[in-house]
Amino acid sequence: MAVHGYEAVRSFCDHPQMSRNPLHAATYDADRAAERLERWPLLEGSLTSGLERGEEGLSLMRELLAPDFRPAMIRKMAATVQDVVAKVLALIQFERELDLVRLVREVPLIVITKLLGLDEATEDSELFLNAAPDYFRGINPIVPDDARDRAELAARRMTGVLERAVENRRARPRTDMVSQVLEIADGIDDATTEDVIRALVILVAAGTDTTRLTSSLAVKTLLNHPEEFERLRADRSLVKNAVMELLRYESPTKFLVRIAMDDVEWEGQTIRKGSLVLLSIFGAGWDPRVFAEPERFDVRRDLKGSLSFGFGSGYCLGVHLARLQVGEILGFYLDHLPSTATLDPSRITWDPMNLMLREVTSLPVRIR
Repeated sequence: MAVHGYEAVRSFCDHPQMSRNPLHAATYDADRAAERLERWPLLEGSLTSGLERGEEGLSLMRELLAPDFRPAMIRKMAATVQDVVAKVLALIQFERELDLVRLVREVPLIVITKLLGLDEATEDSELFLNAAPDYFRGINPIVPDDARDRAELAARRMTGVLERAVENRRARPRTDMVSQVLEIADGIDDATTEDVIRALVILVAAGTDTTRLTSSLAVKTLLNHPEEFERLRADRSLVKNAVMELLRYESPTKFLVRIAMDDVEWEGQTIRKGSLVLLSIFGAGWDPRVFAEPERFDVRRDLKGSLSFGFGSGYCLGVHLARLQVGEILGFYLDHLPSTATLDPSRITWDPMNLMLREVTSLPVRIR
């Protein structure tokens, strides 16, 4: 079942009879799950280990990651993001044409390695940067098995890097994300090293995909709405709100998934126990009952109540980092992407195999 209306999406994001645990689905096949676990123990095992603890496991992840970053960490994050954006996107200032998807995708991964405290010159930093793209492509539930095989290998490498980082920070704490999550975990009786690593992987994923896709789709939206692009250039105070409007207008998220744990009545319909419910974040952002004239891109729009990062206990754990990165990238576009830049819609390509995200794979822009 697909749900598109704002109120339904908002309600089901955090509905007491809706679960994020696929083990509750009527279509769950225990035999097939066992086969998958044998072939992809890290990919499947990391999912199963968290789900077996149910809502308690989800609450633990939120406890590890939900607290606002301390001021020192916020300052470090901002400085790191600014530095990486300036270096990675520098080509915009000189090239005539660039594929901005390929250019932007490096930003969140480099940012994450720095925030995790993985020094650029180390082997672990290189391992992490090289493994992460295969990992994120492979966790999509409908990718071919060979992509899952590559993702399993990537997960092994990434886990090894994070295990070494956690061990190192326990002995020698620093002012990075690993140290901060470890400090929080030390105050939680049931938190294990595996929980810390899983929390870090969630943070990496949340701070990577939203940034990469939103920043790419932002160029498409802004170049198609030159008046709003120029409005932002003239008034940078609108950038923070513009990030949320970009997320609403061209959401990188197709669906969030929930499973009915019991029969659920909604607006005269019965959602049967075990049914999959796809919550359309994109659809909720285009509900005219909440956002007037949703087809109009407006950087001054009132976005109170936006569901772009989810709602309630399903609120995105990487929201702070994602918004910071997208805002910095948008600022760089405003500084260095000329008003005369153009894109050819016929050359934009997408990945139809990504079930949950609107995966734009190529976005060539003629800059000058």
